[in-house]
Amino acid sequence: MPATVTFSVEIELGWGVVQYGKLDVLSPNREAETSALKRLLDLCDEIEVPITFNVVGHLLRDTPLKSYDSGHKAGWFDDVPKTGPEKAPRFYAPDLINDIRDASVNHEICTHTFTHVECANVSPETLRWEFDKVMKTHENFGLDQPISLIPPRHSPPPRKILREYDIEIVRSSRVRAPGYNEATNRLQLALDILTGTQPITSPRVVDDIVETYCTQFPSLTAPFLRSGQADPHPVFRAIPQTVRRRLHSRNLTDVLSTAIRQDSYIHIWSHLWETANGVQWPLIEKFLRHVSKLRATNQLSIRTMEELNREAR
Repeated sequence: MPATVTFSVEIELGWGVVQYGKLDVLSPNREAETSALKRLLDLCDEIEVPITFNVVGHLLRDTPLKSYDSGHKAGWFDDVPKTGPEKAPRFYAPDLINDIRDASVNHEICTHTFTHVECANVSPETLRWEFDKVMKTHENFGLDQPISLIPPRHSPPPRKILREYDIEIVRSSRVRAPGYNEATNRLQLALDILTGTQPITSPRVVDDIVETYCTQFPSLTAPFLRSGQADPHPVFRAIPQTVRRRLHSRNLTDVLSTAIRQDSYIHIWSHLWETANGVQWPLIEKFLRHVSKLRATNQLSIRTMEELNREAR
């Protein structure tokens, strides 16, 4: 059996950063992120690479909700514009989802909750409000009901609620994988990031939910390079950028080679906004072309989370 790789890209835009005060990592009117998605889709069409796009549900809307009475903590929606795509393209992006749907490759559109909520930090009632809105929004948009979930910040949702909404597969942090732990301090995390440490392990069924494991930090993009419109941490900037670029390319090819050697599995991911600059993109393009060539020689296969779910069961 060849090795298997899954690619997932989070489309959350303003929903994923506004609550952390980091809206400036995005371009002002979403131009960079729109262009980033277009070039990614064009490349995937050319080399036939499918991606699981996990989308914050509210981005599918072109108008605000009539009511935001959701059980969320006070102020949760205060910084969210109640307008639409024309005035707030970082919070409403139905055009991006249409672009994914119109691509030649059959990409998966799954869910990243409705408002980018950390699932373990809200009440079951609020989480049900989130999934109710996700399911209704996907239906209204003409999309299939999602069976795949990528929880924001890998905050683990109650499996009982996932089963209520027929969510069958979840991307989880490597800490949930047998034999893996997360970094316990900043030095260890920095070393993990610089060395590209990734879990190379098969998905497994836990409490009737398939779990696919990945790094705590993005792996298709490099946190030690410019991410979106933001420079990396000063600790990383002390290393020449040319060295960091070579390091990221080597990390990606090395982990792929290890997965192939072990006939195993890796899950590589990023946020869309992190790809939206001229530093990360050339490395992503080079790597995806490399993956496509390896698939052509039957050294690996590429699976969306939906496909992975069927195989794991």
